[in-house]
Amino acid sequence: MLADILDGLGSSYATDFDEDLQKSDAVGYTVDQRLNMYTPLYYLLESEDGYRTSTPAKHWRIRTGIAQSDTSLTTEVNLALALQNYDGVESVDFATVWGQQHVKAERTGNSTANFIAWVNECM
Repeated sequence: MLADILDGLGSSYATDFDEDLQKSDAVGYTVDQRLNMYTPLYYLLESEDGYRTSTPAKHWRIRTGIAQSDTSLTTEVNLALALQNYDGVESVDFATVWGQQHVKAERTGNSTANFIAWVNECM
């Protein structure tokens, strides 16, 4: 998309940018392929080419701090909703935590102990 925008603006960078996106890395992947591998929704949404090309875990626990600055709050919400609607996913334990940051957000207790307890519940 950015290459198209640059081209529309008459920028001399459009061709270079487009050529860079076509290059492969040391193991043969393009930027688009790497981006798709990094994006869970690529594998979870019917609208994506990666749909049903992987097997997601059956149980998910997602905690996100509402005071985070790393990403939009909708990122985790979209992931939780996609997982809830994906056949084969049995449970999605999702919560936002007021006043916490992105990492180790918990309403009570210790994040490690809470995670271990959740794993034990799933077994």
